[in-house]
Amino acid sequence: MIMNNQNTVVITQASDMNYLRDYVSLPRNFGSEEYETREDVRAIRNTVYRNLETLDGEVHFSRRLKDCRVLIKPNLVTVFHDLGMKERDYPESTDPRVIDAVVLYLQQFTRDIQIVESAGKGIPTRAAFRIAGLDRLAKVRGVELIALEEQPVERYLLPRALVMKEMIIPKPFIPIVNGDAFYISIPKMKANLYTGVTLGFKNAMGIIPYYLRLRNHNHALDQKLVDMLRLFQADLVIIDGIVGGEGNGPAPVQPVQSRVIISGNHSVETDRVATRMMGIDPAEIHLMRVADLEGFNDPDVEIIGDVCVTPYKQADPSLLGNWMQENFPYVRVLVGDHRAGVKPEDENCHLSGEDIRRMEMFCRGGCLAATRYAFDMLYHEGQKRDFHLTVIIGPGLMVNGRLHYYDRDGFPLTEDDIAETQGKKMAVGTCANHLKPLVDRFIPGCMPFPNSAHMIVHQLSGTWCTVLSLRNRHLIPALFDTLQLCERRKRLLHQGMRIDIPWHPEDKLFPPRVFTENELKMQFIAEPFEPLLKEEIQYLRREENRSILATFFP
Repeated sequence: MIMNNQNTVVITQASDMNYLRDYVSLPRNFGSEEYETREDVRAIRNTVYRNLETLDGEVHFSRRLKDCRVLIKPNLVTVFHDLGMKERDYPESTDPRVIDAVVLYLQQFTRDIQIVESAGKGIPTRAAFRIAGLDRLAKVRGVELIALEEQPVERYLLPRALVMKEMIIPKPFIPIVNGDAFYISIPKMKANLYTGVTLGFKNAMGIIPYYLRLRNHNHALDQKLVDMLRLFQADLVIIDGIVGGEGNGPAPVQPVQSRVIISGNHSVETDRVATRMMGIDPAEIHLMRVADLEGFNDPDVEIIGDVCVTPYKQADPSLLGNWMQENFPYVRVLVGDHRAGVKPEDENCHLSGEDIRRMEMFCRGGCLAATRYAFDMLYHEGQKRDFHLTVIIGPGLMVNGRLHYYDRDGFPLTEDDIAETQGKKMAVGTCANHLKPLVDRFIPGCMPFPNSAHMIVHQLSGTWCTVLSLRNRHLIPALFDTLQLCERRKRLLHQGMRIDIPWHPEDKLFPPRVFTENELKMQFIAEPFEPLLKEEIQYLRREENRSILATFFP
């Protein structure tokens, strides 16, 4: 973060016009005179310039930009453009028109600009770059694209972290940790199943390698994200609110024309302003509360501009609520989780609706949101929704010596009841491992691979994923990118370079080692990996092959 006496957030409204054109993917005429003179392109560029000039006048970040390397991290977890869904575009990813405007602004000070990203599992970052049109942007503007999942990694330890005591980051981010490069986060302004909102400092999740991303991506997710702030923070956060996204990201979200750019030199406070402008009380976002408790807030932040509210529909991760009942009426969801601290009301094991809701939401950052994502995807694919299925989540609630699970009406079921339930059944999460003999499909992980529940619901419902059909016009190139990615990662392993950590499907903390008294006072420690052994290299190369198959056929 820029060291400055005053942390500042700047809000700049864009001109009042329709921005729903090429807001997910750049058009083929990008860079031409016809494109450059478009009213929306000029308006976005003007808004970005005015915003950053105002911020620079307060915190003088341009002084550090002179001939400095700049890493731009957009949010390209999935670029929903022509993927075979009901709509052609969904505003899940950072608007490439905004990225282009930021690049042009920065080039006044430096030409050393890298756009870096690690997209979601199943869609390689190179494919995301191409779908968004950033490959053409890089060529026209003379910037470099870096797919972080193709980079070797280094390890740091965080002695004061509560969850994320071991951090693995790709080598392009080492200069950020050392203060030798400038890091800009450009997230989309949108709602999120896992954390309520996904803005500046959650965008850092797309930096770390994939298996580390899954570690503690459960009930501990909010603390994990805050712990990551101990290693590095964005020097600037520039939130793309031109066309925001409401609903259930990372599933397809619906567009909201907020027509705003929000920037700041303090990640948490910039996110707080954006959250408020989405019509959401930041105090209701657990991620924000954890950041405040850990001291990553600044109550004296200066806010320049009008905090105009454009209400967003909040994410709804529930599998027991009205949306599921209306859209998937024959899907029965059972939840049970003793960690939520609930107790039956009476000897008949009944629970109140509030207690059932507490159990369901206990692991919002893991299995719950990952499973809800599956049903949102089916909905936006336009699939049939009249299939029968029982979905079970959680370790269960022990009552009178027997495990119980509960449906939306509070009806308790034992393991024997589940075994006798007719129709297809699936259990989600390592904590439900004991149900494996009773169900048709069991999905391990804590959290599971995000696409696993989606693909298995397709299998159990007898439907075919449209993203894996020729309705997705990017399918064939993306498959080719996937194979190339696998080979690139195996080459790094062959050279003895680590690219990730081993996958651990259980819910536990991973303390790397005992820290000394002096180390416990430090924010982070560089901790080199042990050299890879020949047997490890062979194993990890085989795992790369298996992971490719598991992405599509879990």
